[in-house]
Amino acid sequence: MNFGFGTRSATILVALVAGSLLAVGTPAQGHAIIELNGKDAVAGATSPMTLEIQHGCIDGAQETLQVQAFIGKSWGSVIPKPVTGWNAAITKQRNGGSLITWSKQGAPAPFGTPLYFPLEVSWPKKSGTYGMSVLQICPSSSTFWNEPFTPATANKPSPPLTPLPQVQVKVS
Repeated sequence: MNFGFGTRSATILVALVAGSLLAVGTPAQGHAIIELNGKDAVAGATSPMTLEIQHGCIDGAQETLQVQAFIGKSWGSVIPKPVTGWNAAITKQRNGGSLITWSKQGAPAPFGTPLYFPLEVSWPKKSGTYGMSVLQICPSSSTFWNEPFTPATANKPSPPLTPLPQVQVKVS
């Protein structure tokens, strides 16, 4: 089939289209993710959860030094489990929530390495959607995963580049 392009023009057009598709798809590949490990989050119950950071900071493809998860007061208790090479600390916040900080011991986690932070969660007593803002700190930049996930509009893509990790807690 001939579309009126020469071979060189067609090759350039294909390369431009493929490059633009890659450019659009690349930012959406890295998120802070809540994984429920095959168990529903049930109001008032306790179950495991894993916070996953898919790679280092987007700005400059940097390695990760620290990850902070901001847990609102509406959540139940959240207890970090040990992760080899990382120290975890919990700090109570003035607003009634908690801050969990994981700090890398030794060399930073390379950019392409996914990070998994297991937690034990006592879920809120009410069903609903609960978010956990996550700050990923790298040597000269950081990524704050905190934008609410909403449908796309004319001026805002969906999902956003740094979506808020959320979990749906349901009644048993």
